[in-house]
Amino acid sequence: MVKNGDQQNVELLKSGDIAAFSVLFRKYSERLYAFALGIAKETYIAEEITQLVFLKVWEKRHKIDEYLSFKSFLFSITYSETISWLRKETAEKRKMDRWGEYRSFESKETDYTVEFNNLETLTNEIIDGLPEKRKEIFRLSREQGFSYKEISDKLGISVKTVENQISAALKTLKERLGEEEIVSVLFYILFTE
Repeated sequence: MVKNGDQQNVELLKSGDIAAFSVLFRKYSERLYAFALGIAKETYIAEEITQLVFLKVWEKRHKIDEYLSFKSFLFSITYSETISWLRKETAEKRKMDRWGEYRSFESKETDYTVEFNNLETLTNEIIDGLPEKRKEIFRLSREQGFSYKEISDKLGISVKTVENQISAALKTLKERLGEEEIVSVLFYILFTE
């Protein structure tokens, strides 16, 4: 049986002949580069893949079957490596996108925290400026969670008086802060203590 050029070079390659490797590299590297470029559409990926394929050929030279088509073998490896590279790159891009979204959210969260701290400071100033009894009733209700009845019993006043004082305190807050801010402040007071 007469051996073709690839078979002879593959036989020599298997025994570690660098000259045979060089011949095969020169013969196929441009074709593999063009093939990888056609799939990946990026020159640097095609270059990396071409080098990677020939590195694998050298590392696994002992396992190559010289009687099978070396060309098909090379193109098969090139295809697999290119697809694998693109999958990794896509996964990495998704990871980076998620990280960017997280950093954006984290940045917005910091903005919201600063905004809320400013709002909380203003709210405390408004509450501190309420008449003493109204302030005490509001704090017992909103900050300590007492019911209107418990406040009434504790302070020796009617439930109706407690209701009126809370309404007056909320009206003052609403006038000074606005509707949306008052909801945020009350939510914070009720659920973070």
